[in-house]
Amino acid sequence: RTESTAYPKSFDIKGTLQQQTSDGRWGPYVRELLAKGHNKSRGGVDMGDHPPITPMRAAGQRELSGDMERVYDMVVRHFLASVSPDAVWRSTKI
Repeated sequence: RTESTAYPKSFDIKGTLQQQTSDGRWGPYVRELLAKGHNKSRGGVDMGDHPPITPMRAAGQRELSGDMERVYDMVVRHFLASVSPDAVWRSTKI
């Protein structure tokens, strides 16, 4: 558990993203994110003990299973969302 909700200035977001580029689940998205530019942390609290929960390294699809795989998937997707551009959608009324 961590109380930090912001990445410290010394956290290597780009390096953490680069570790995920070869993963078949989100690698293409990560490569595009690196090419176009990722968001920096906006706001939040850095408690100083460690950054928000992030993937520490890439794990192949067959490396984990069951609950471990589901938790890892959630951690990576949350990290990617935290450094991705905001979602934009369009509504149409008919």
